[in-house]
Amino acid sequence: TWTPTANIRARYKAQGIELPAVVPAGPDNPMGHHAIRLAAYGGVYLLHGTNADFGIGMRVSSGCIRLRDDDIKTLFSQVTPGTKVNIINTPIKVSAEPNGARLVEVHQPLSEKIDDDPQLLPITLNSAMQSFKDAAQTDAEVMQHVMDVRSGMPVDVRRHQVSPQTL
Repeated sequence: TWTPTANIRARYKAQGIELPAVVPAGPDNPMGHHAIRLAAYGGVYLLHGTNADFGIGMRVSSGCIRLRDDDIKTLFSQVTPGTKVNIINTPIKVSAEPNGARLVEVHQPLSEKIDDDPQLLPITLNSAMQSFKDAAQTDAEVMQHVMDVRSGMPVDVRRHQVSPQTL
């Protein structure tokens, strides 16, 4: 079940939708079939599924983090109460892998303003990420393209060397 707050019910009402005090479990419940309550801020935030996949990764909830139903089901079965959770709010992640791959994953950044276009928000590289981009092993042009596209998928941006045998 879902118990919408007074603020959520008022927001829905402004859109012409009358929410009940409690939304029972089922296909009309926007929280999906599983939820994990986070202890931070008095337990008001959840990791949960959804009945509307289009909202995943977007700022369309009241602070909760939406996951695909299969993903929250898997996570729900793997964590135990008291498991420490770190929420990482950074639009870009980089990794130099043991096999030589240099992975970059770029998401649209979050903004405090709901009307901001996340595709237009700037992404600032900290010094470690700038060093990663400037490294001889990184194709900086490919990395910049990944930063511009912001697909949320990891991309290998290593600079590929042409061996003399292929010339």
